[in-house]
Amino acid sequence: MSVARAVPRRRSAVDAVASEIEDGIVEGRLRVGSRLGTRTELAGKYGVAPATVAEAVRVLEAKGLITTRTGPQGGVFVAQPTAQAVIGNGFLNLQDVTSTAIDCVRVIDALEPAVAQAAAEHRSEADVEDLGRLLDELRATWSDRVAGLRANWQLHRRIAEIVPNPVLKTVYLSLLAYVESHDDFYVADDGIPPNSRVRLEIHEELVGAIVSGDRAATAEAVRRHQTVYDDFLVVEAP
Repeated sequence: MSVARAVPRRRSAVDAVASEIEDGIVEGRLRVGSRLGTRTELAGKYGVAPATVAEAVRVLEAKGLITTRTGPQGGVFVAQPTAQAVIGNGFLNLQDVTSTAIDCVRVIDALEPAVAQAAAEHRSEADVEDLGRLLDELRATWSDRVAGLRANWQLHRRIAEIVPNPVLKTVYLSLLAYVESHDDFYVADDGIPPNSRVRLEIHEELVGAIVSGDRAATAEAVRRHQTVYDDFLVVEAP
């Protein structure tokens, strides 16, 4: 089956400066707290216009990699990275490597047991209400391949939103968002199995297990949810 792949984009001067600084931070050559210089000094160092450095600084600040300070001893400094920054940078870097929606599906699949068990443990009355409503929407749209698929994603997104672990939740939801943005792969005739009654029953079991807080039933529902796709997640060798 054919899957669209990301094409590396041509780097601009801003990208080049930002990447040079980012590489130094990631590789440990530029340590936390290190002063990189003022914008003017950095423009001279990299041989670019001050406006280029200003934009590169904006990009790196948004990634949480650097911070700026004003005053006589001010300038651009290497920031202490947060977990959110590390995760965000990893996803941003995916645009420059060969990756596919199916790669994301495999990781989502691996995270599914932890997400479902956390949801079963921490679901609230409001969560239970929402899951029941989304399950009803899934039943109502299941006969339509595209609408059923999107209702399926909405249900899984809501399950993940229950998870208290911010890192697990962020990674799962980010991957799901990427998959949703590439739904052309899934609606293709050879993408995934049809919306069968068995697959709907598995989702009903999964929601029921989470709502009841039954860990064993949740684990079994997740196992069934994963194995039903096994024959359809095989990527042909190039």
